[in-house]
Amino acid sequence: MIIKNDFFNKDRDYLMKEKEGLIKSVEKLDKRFKNNEIDREKFLEQNEIFAKRHEEINKKIEKLDRK
Repeated sequence: MIIKNDFFNKDRDYLMKEKEGLIKSVEKLDKRFKNNEIDREKFLEQNEIFAKRHEEINKKIEKLDRK
């Protein structure tokens, strides 16, 4: 009897959903900046935080793909 282990796929799906949410957040931030709802400094600061999170998520996904 062969049992399929999809444990890593569940983690990957979770990370992909988190990545999609992060992309939506960046789009909302961009829209707010274009409508002058936030200032440039806050936009750049928040954008840097999103970039770091995006990089971390990509590293986790890559690590799961290696297994």
